[in-house]
Amino acid sequence: MTRSVFQSSIRRLGALTAPLLALATLGLAAPAHADAAPSVTVLCDSGNSVWSCDAYATGGSGNYSYSWSAVANAGFYSGLTASSAYGPCRTNLAAAVQVTVTDNGTGATVSRQGRFFCYSIAP
Repeated sequence: MTRSVFQSSIRRLGALTAPLLALATLGLAAPAHADAAPSVTVLCDSGNSVWSCDAYATGGSGNYSYSWSAVANAGFYSGLTASSAYGPCRTNLAAAVQVTVTDNGTGATVSRQGRFFCYSIAP
């Protein structure tokens, strides 16, 4: 009795999976994981007329390139092509930099500005 219940369940399972296996064999099945477009978050800080920013990219293929540029009242010491950058800024002014992240797997790009106030600590 128990055996016949299991056999009919197995037959039903086989009947349901056969069309899916056929689609997968033909390459018509949906991809297991579709990559989302990349996005980026920028976090910045400043002090003693120097700023630093970190870019956190997510989505896409996970293999990224970075390109930083000055927008206002900021320059660069290093990090123009890294996920982190830093440089001098004009004291007591609002400043901004921009990072463009390229997903090396898909070629998609996304840009985001990091904005901060350039502080200087008095001696």
